[in-house]
Amino acid sequence: MEFHRVNAARELEPLRAFLSSSDPSDYLLEDLPDWIRNGRLWAGVEGGNWLAFGRLHDLGENEGWVSGFRVAAPRRGQGLGGQLLRQIVSDAQSIGLTSLRATIEVENVASSRLFARSGFRPIFEVTLRCGRAGSGSASVLRRAETAARWSGSVGWLPQSTGYVDLLPGEDGGRFGRWRRSLPERWANEGKLYLADGLAVAVQVDWWKSPRTLWVNPLQGDPTRLVDAVSALTEALGHEQWQAFLPSADEARREYDRLGLFPHPAWGDRVRVFEWCEPSPERVRTPG
Repeated sequence: MEFHRVNAARELEPLRAFLSSSDPSDYLLEDLPDWIRNGRLWAGVEGGNWLAFGRLHDLGENEGWVSGFRVAAPRRGQGLGGQLLRQIVSDAQSIGLTSLRATIEVENVASSRLFARSGFRPIFEVTLRCGRAGSGSASVLRRAETAARWSGSVGWLPQSTGYVDLLPGEDGGRFGRWRRSLPERWANEGKLYLADGLAVAVQVDWWKSPRTLWVNPLQGDPTRLVDAVSALTEALGHEQWQAFLPSADEARREYDRLGLFPHPAWGDRVRVFEWCEPSPERVRTPG
């Protein structure tokens, strides 16, 4: 088995063929141009046959994201996924990344075990919920030209976990450590929306059909914020919105009451896994 970085100029068609062979409706087939532009793609090939695929995304601040893992059905359970993941971790270290994360559904026991064997540990749990566009009655969220208008403390996932969806590039759903500079970055990118006591960061057109707004809740009472996000979704010409949210039982009951529904392609509970490069002081020298 040979593992190598995918050369997009020469290997795009073999990659498409590999993805199509396992799932003709694989969402990656549509998103490959973005993945190529924003990530480091890796493949496992044997005798000219593509058998495994994954991506490493450099999020900045020495943080990375691992996603898109695929192993050909006839070769699953033979250790190929673990070999590929170790190659990706090594690649991450070579470019100075010291922490990597990935999301895995709680029900996906095989992937959880694969990542755990490669040194990843679960750090917190979220739920991926969706809401529909609507007229809403809450204060209208407006695009912020600067984060200076934002007053009050951050809430939602940043408050409960210390991590937040970074909304990198054209993507949503990639977690990094919360830092105060993020709202200013989102404002500069046109992603930060504010109202009185409400704050969200958004990624438009995350999904084309139905047109889906990826939302990063940052501040606000759940009832008001959900109402305002539904109105913003309609104002931006989208059909629905989705967000990673805290997954405590009480919180999920609140989402049900507010009309938020689980994502149709994901389980109700999703774990975020993290790998961190060992600190030098923790590495013990034999003898």
